[in-house]
Amino acid sequence: MKILPLLVEKETAIIKRWLKHVLSAFPADAVRFLEKQNDRFANPLGHNFSEGLTVLYRNLRSEEPGDVTATLEQLMKVRAVQAEDTPAESLAFIFTLKDIIRDECRKEWSPELDDEWPDFTARVDRLALQAFDLYMASRERLFQVRIRELQSGRNALTDNMKCPSAMLREDLANKKAGND
Repeated sequence: MKILPLLVEKETAIIKRWLKHVLSAFPADAVRFLEKQNDRFANPLGHNFSEGLTVLYRNLRSEEPGDVTATLEQLMKVRAVQAEDTPAESLAFIFTLKDIIRDECRKEWSPELDDEWPDFTARVDRLALQAFDLYMASRERLFQVRIRELQSGRNALTDNMKCPSAMLREDLANKKAGND
């Protein structure tokens, strides 16, 4: 069997595992929500990852891969704002797809697939390189926004400040404490 038809056959299982792997980077409570809630408005992050990974996977297993820049850029924007992750951690999910595919297809694996595997992994590597460029562009935009905030002084409005609702609650608590 050839690799691309096998990847079509195993698509659902592979995408499900890949999504589970990506979401595992989030806190356990968030993962339960992100996995269960399929509504794009109630769960835009989970929907974004689910749809995005599906588009990326289908493009990788296609005979004629198309342009997935817009989809990949959406995913990289989300990963770029997760400041606690290093760039390597943010992009590792792409490389993990190779392991997931090998594991899901191990029963059907043959010498013929071994011959096709390097070409397929090169596709994944090219996707990762494109993702890195998009990730870095997103990080650069974030830093530029932050620099403009600092230069304009607008950061004083948001840094070390309480949100209006917190200030209102505090005022009400102070008034109540003063009346007692």
